[in-house]
Amino acid sequence: MRYLKIFFILLIAFILISCFIPERRLYFTWNRPAKQIDPCNYEFNISSNMNLIETQRGTMLDTDKEIYYRLNEEKPYNIEDYVYVMNEVISFMSNNKSCILVVEGHADIIGQGNGDINFKLSQRRASVIRDVILSYGFSYKRVKIFPYSDIMPKYTNDIYKNRRVNFIALKCETDLDKYIKYYNNIINQLNYMEK
Repeated sequence: MRYLKIFFILLIAFILISCFIPERRLYFTWNRPAKQIDPCNYEFNISSNMNLIETQRGTMLDTDKEIYYRLNEEKPYNIEDYVYVMNEVISFMSNNKSCILVVEGHADIIGQGNGDINFKLSQRRASVIRDVILSYGFSYKRVKIFPYSDIMPKYTNDIYKNRRVNFIALKCETDLDKYIKYYNNIINQLNYMEK
């Protein structure tokens, strides 16, 4: 009888202890959704030589210099400005580890009758810049290119300055999706107008 009492006391103690083990208490927290952190909710870290301009497409990186091209060329001709701008862009990419950079290629209206040629040329210009950025070790997923041909002139008097590239910084994949929708809308409108 004495052994039976000891057995029941140990059994009850074992049951009580097993009901309050930490794993059992944590069971209820496993089902709670984790606090969601918005990957798009942060500020860009920029150098003093760069300004950020909010556009419909995203945040445009604006330095006091731009990269320009000669007619029908895909390599920049203003090398000093090119090196300066590229150093600023590389620094921006290094300081903003989760951003996505869109390189927009542009052409001028001199070859307006050759929309297809200007489109391919602006794509090659953006590709050359993207390849330089990738050579610094940045992920291919973080650098995208979008050619605009001659459909978004920035200058009206200095037509040659429209042979350029723009840099748009996006904070996350959601911003990239919005950019792609914007771009597709522009291209669809252009195709509709040509018909």
